Amino acid sequence: MHPNPPKKRSALVHSTSILVKATDQEPSLQQVGNLIRDARLKADLTQGDLAMKLGVSISTVNKYEKKGQQVTIGTLLKIARVLEIDLMVGFLT
Repeated sequence: MHPNPPKKRSALVHSTSILVKATDQEPSLQQVGNLIRDARLKADLTQGDLAMKLGVSISTVNKYEKKGQQVTIGTLLKIARVLEIDLMVGFLT
């Protein structure tokens, strides 16, 4: 057992990641959208730039970031590659 276990939260949100425990609710689509927007801005890309690199419309990127459109793991992987950031998906044991 860890000597100082972290306090439980529904999600630990950092500038580039969300950590969700199995007992927690899933992160909101807005949280995911905020992370996409923050990473895009950090990469100094417009929504149009990201859309072009992903092969989607600007309105689709806008929906990912602001309107809460669901994003598949595959799309998150494409976004991570374009923005040159890590995408971590897995199970903590």
